[in-house]
Amino acid sequence: MDKMESKTLRMDDSDAIFAMTSANMLLEEKLNIKFADIGSLCIKIIHGSHFRNTILDCENFLNVSREEFNFKYKIFKDKFGYLWFIIIGNDLDVKYNSITNIAAAISALGDIIDENGFSLQILSVVFKFKFLKNDYNWFDGTTNPDKYLNASSNETKKNRQDFNMIDLYIIYNYRTNSFYPFVPDSRKNNDMSKEMKIISILGNSVPIENDFSKWFPIKDVPF
Repeated sequence: MDKMESKTLRMDDSDAIFAMTSANMLLEEKLNIKFADIGSLCIKIIHGSHFRNTILDCENFLNVSREEFNFKYKIFKDKFGYLWFIIIGNDLDVKYNSITNIAAAISALGDIIDENGFSLQILSVVFKFKFLKNDYNWFDGTTNPDKYLNASSNETKKNRQDFNMIDLYIIYNYRTNSFYPFVPDSRKNNDMSKEMKIISILGNSVPIENDFSKWFPIKDVPF
């Protein structure tokens, strides 16, 4: 599928979330990016007994499903009034099962909330990825390691630490039914050059947001 075709991808929420399983493989193959075994559903809290009972239904689902699907979870309320269902995959022999299980749990949570009449409270799904330790160069457009080999040992060590510490978040916006990347830089801004490389890969597997003004950075992701 070429880039023009990727813009026409249309999926419902569950299909889009599950499509991240194939996107995950492409990110690792093409850019040496690895799923960090963690994902989350973020919703806006409102008051009322029906909403509280819906959250209890979600928690009950997680409690009865975590052993079968091999995950842990925590529920976190942030300072902005958002509730995060954070799903953490356990170590698996087949690593791609981790994102599949997490995607299944997140999709089911979305269904529970939707069935209870609170679909408008669902904001986003966030998947966390990491850059593998042996890949330091693709972001600056070169595979030439001289930049690092010719530096002093301290400079080389710092460069490698900087790359190793980079996180990547793939965000699914329920309002637009599309994905976009968020790569926070050291100043807690987003790094557009890195994000553009990532979106060129994602666009072959998942519906992407083509309006950059809707690439809302979530600067306080709690994981």
